[in-house]
Amino acid sequence: MQIKYKKNTILVNIIMSTFLMLISCDRFTDVGLPKSQITRDLVFKDDELAKSAMAAVYRSVYETGFIAGGPSGAQILFGTYADELQSYASATSDATIFYQLSHLANTTKINSLWTTTYSQLYNINSIIEGVENSENLSMEVKNRLKGEALFMRALLHLYLVQSYGSVPYVNTTSYEVNQSISKSSISSVYSLCKADLQAALNLLPATLSAGNRIYPTKMAAYTVLARIAYYEKNWEDAVQYSSMVIGNTLYKMETDLNKVFLKDGTGSILQLLPFNSTSSTSQGNAFILTTAPPTNVALRQDFMGEFETGDGRKAAWIGQKSDSQGKIYYYPYKYKQYTTSTSSTEYSVVLRVEELYLIRAEAYIQKNQNDLAVNDLNKIRSRAGLPPLANTTDQSFLNNAVIKERRSELFTEFGHRFYDLRQHNVLDQVMITKKTNWKPYFRLLPLPEKELLLNPNLNPQNEGY
Repeated sequence: MQIKYKKNTILVNIIMSTFLMLISCDRFTDVGLPKSQITRDLVFKDDELAKSAMAAVYRSVYETGFIAGGPSGAQILFGTYADELQSYASATSDATIFYQLSHLANTTKINSLWTTTYSQLYNINSIIEGVENSENLSMEVKNRLKGEALFMRALLHLYLVQSYGSVPYVNTTSYEVNQSISKSSISSVYSLCKADLQAALNLLPATLSAGNRIYPTKMAAYTVLARIAYYEKNWEDAVQYSSMVIGNTLYKMETDLNKVFLKDGTGSILQLLPFNSTSSTSQGNAFILTTAPPTNVALRQDFMGEFETGDGRKAAWIGQKSDSQGKIYYYPYKYKQYTTSTSSTEYSVVLRVEELYLIRAEAYIQKNQNDLAVNDLNKIRSRAGLPPLANTTDQSFLNNAVIKERRSELFTEFGHRFYDLRQHNVLDQVMITKKTNWKPYFRLLPLPEKELLLNPNLNPQNEGY
């Protein structure tokens, strides 16, 4: 039976206020004071309050942090950091600082991205502990909420480790533990993410129907496990987990490129709800240009020339706006709605099935199953209106084809391009041609200086900073 969260704005705001009250301090390890126990006991005596607490987590990650679609999220930050977006904002804006590579360990966004995410993790851990210790919640609600929270804990830690390198894996609200916690190695963080996802698989529903994929499912857990396998170059697992979603008949690529990011898109695996039924997504508001020159970000001019001739994604997913002098600026147009007052037709897509075809294609290449790799790549290419690739034994050609398809398919989606360049060991090679001030140590963000001062166990600082 599917659990429905009540869309009770007042109740959600109460829960949000309660939880955010606990994370008002600057340091993520300062949360979890004894007064929180009163809040937890109250919230986890009632199914509806407990579900609203989890709804508050979804609202939080939609608004800020790695998977926020607006200016504070990974889409714009890493899009400007790498070679997708150009910043036209003020010199002191986050987008411009990342675009110009002028970030330092004491840069405000470096610290806020870290503290925001660990604050979200505190709330998630509070839900896990509250659910586990509750004697009042129904078993259905307990299982579902714990599964969702475990999934979100893994997903957020995955973004942290991909961005900062070795980081603490926080799985408790204990103040005593968190105030002096040490970093875990990258491989250890991956292992802990996988453990949380495997535990979540026992609790989450297998699927949700298109248009209702606003909560994690087994399909979402398999997707993140496939992504971790891709990062770890564990090609057997990459094939296994990708195939578990691709083989599910409910999760199919939309044949029409203009339907991919609609709320009822069949290829979506996990989505986040806009603020209400008449709000456009944060991506729509952040990317769509209504005036030119832009005041925030736009696609880099050289990005436009890297699409293959005839690629339908260039026509369907890129918009343009001219200034008074006739200069054209291009912008991501995957999301078509901007500040709508009518019914919203789009949700923020966090995970989608196309990524799994690309993960599996690369895994097949590494397993010397080139015909299967070409078949997966051609499914992506066919939908984009491109001619099929011929079967080949040329591994270098196929590897480059994967990189190109990932760039054209996943651009400006939660940092994929930056992570992919590093994954394929071409980050420096590509970026030095795009930004002359690029340094090899930019492969990771610096750990926030403030956190290192407060907790010396987080040392050493990342190389170069």
